[in-house]
Amino acid sequence: MLTFDFRNCMEDGVGRDHGLCEQDLNDAQPLLDRALTQLKRWHEDGVAGFLDLPSMNGVIDGISKEALRVRGDFENLVVLGIGGSALGLRCLAGALLHPFHNLLDREARGGLPRLFVCDNVDPDTFISLLDTLDLKKTCFNVISKSGGTTETQAQLALVLERLHVLLGDGWRNNVIVTTDPTAGELRKYVNAEKLKSLSVPSNVGGRFSVLSAVGLFPAACMGIDIFGLREGALLVTKTASSDDITLNAPLRLAATHYLLDHKRGKKISVMFPYCDGLSLFADWYVQLWAESLGKEGKGTTPLKAIGATDQHSQLQLFMEGPNDKVLTFLGVREPRTSRQKMTLKNLPANFNYLNGKTLGDVLHAEQHATADALRQAKRPNLTITLPTLNARSLGSLLMTFEIATAFAGALYDRSPFDQPGVELSKVLTKKILSAS
Repeated sequence: MLTFDFRNCMEDGVGRDHGLCEQDLNDAQPLLDRALTQLKRWHEDGVAGFLDLPSMNGVIDGISKEALRVRGDFENLVVLGIGGSALGLRCLAGALLHPFHNLLDREARGGLPRLFVCDNVDPDTFISLLDTLDLKKTCFNVISKSGGTTETQAQLALVLERLHVLLGDGWRNNVIVTTDPTAGELRKYVNAEKLKSLSVPSNVGGRFSVLSAVGLFPAACMGIDIFGLREGALLVTKTASSDDITLNAPLRLAATHYLLDHKRGKKISVMFPYCDGLSLFADWYVQLWAESLGKEGKGTTPLKAIGATDQHSQLQLFMEGPNDKVLTFLGVREPRTSRQKMTLKNLPANFNYLNGKTLGDVLHAEQHATADALRQAKRPNLTITLPTLNARSLGSLLMTFEIATAFAGALYDRSPFDQPGVELSKVLTKKILSAS
């Protein structure tokens, strides 16, 4: 499904001072074996529940049935969630829906609702959206794994106030809650009000939850192939137990980042998609990598760049600034539609090199040129190529990085499944609001 090119992370590509050699990988084998054992132990202990999501067939039936109702009854789907309750869905929608889905009329959308993901509490944005939509024709999917997310509870309060006025006792038809199956304030609320609800497995954290009901239900509402997503993810889980890093791509990714950090001082991980559809994958990756690995002075800092846009922005820093980064290029081999194969014609003489080329040709050339320029500047980079951008390849990409993140946690000797560093700000927020 995916192809990986690590050559520009090796000493033959970027030199001994900045790249790895085969001996580095061989010497690290005992550490990699321990990482494999640790992930297996986390799975057996029920901590790494995300590994089971692609094979949980019973979940799909309930999701599909409720999604059909939403698609038939509503013009808009509004998701209330933040962090892991939003970024995965944003990634799915950005990659697999029409780039301007919400601007299409209902017929052009194939009868599908418009999608709005509300992942912040800025009143200008959120209240303006509520003022804009016909709330009678809007379904609200409220997502919080813990059930106690301050931002989501605040959003929900404003939504309920309006729905009660507009719909009276019928407001319940417009609300679907996704939360822990048994615990938390939202689950108590669901039970008290007898609301429609979906469950997130208790052993699946928010940033690992995109292939649970958190991401799959709203994706199904939007007509996204959720079966293809799971099939692609399942392919990756089947290779993740191999101790051969030439076969185990998630382990090779984790090892490359870990060793380039420890042996070559590469403290920043740049995600650089050359595809607008994968722009929001980079946002999802930033949360996954940062929140999972940034603990007790360990971990590397994730950064987002977009090709070719950031060739005219951040590339100067990447080329001639501190050599403390490893860059990951994401490319797509084949376009999704024939329209993307339209050729360029009638260009001025100075641009004759573009004649007969497509925009895809230009983008691919920009990607390969940038990767090679970085190689020549001794800046380590790797490339991941999707055959095309569809549900199956995206599912593989998501699971690859989820497993790679777990392996990296094991290599850094830190659990990737908690986030103690964010708790203090939550406590202080509640303290400030309680005192005011």
